Amino acid sequence: MSYEQEINDFLNHHVPLFQAMQARLERCDDTGLTLVAPLAPNINDKGIAFGGSMAAIAALTGWALTRVTLREHGETAEIVITDSTLKFLKPVREGIVAECVRPDAEVTERFISHYRQRGKTRWTVEVIIRADGEPAMTFTGHYAIYRPEKTQ
Repeated sequence: MSYEQEINDFLNHHVPLFQAMQARLERCDDTGLTLVAPLAPNINDKGIAFGGSMAAIAALTGWALTRVTLREHGETAEIVITDSTLKFLKPVREGIVAECVRPDAEVTERFISHYRQRGKTRWTVEVIIRADGEPAMTFTGHYAIYRPEKTQ
């Protein structure tokens, strides 16, 4: 199963808001990933993308990058967002496209190494939503991961 299918299936099943926003992971490759959602179910009273929808999609984009990174390194973990910062720069009048570039290899290796050594770690993910080719919203998310507790 592709990462796109796995992430879309998981989020559609476990995050009702993802389904309501009609969002989907569109691209996942060596450079990063892209989550998209149409404007219609995410529109506000001003006829532009609702800031809450953009915030949710950005947070889920960072979560998806974290999950894919873990899977690529043969790891599983609980993932939680611990903090985020949003900057709304211009209105989005079309579909929402959230792009996340992968951190460089050194950051990723340190992230995985710390997790393997300690059973928990954190990292920061940057997401950009564009309008007319320019940044419309920037998102910085801090994600923590930890080993799931074993059930007996």
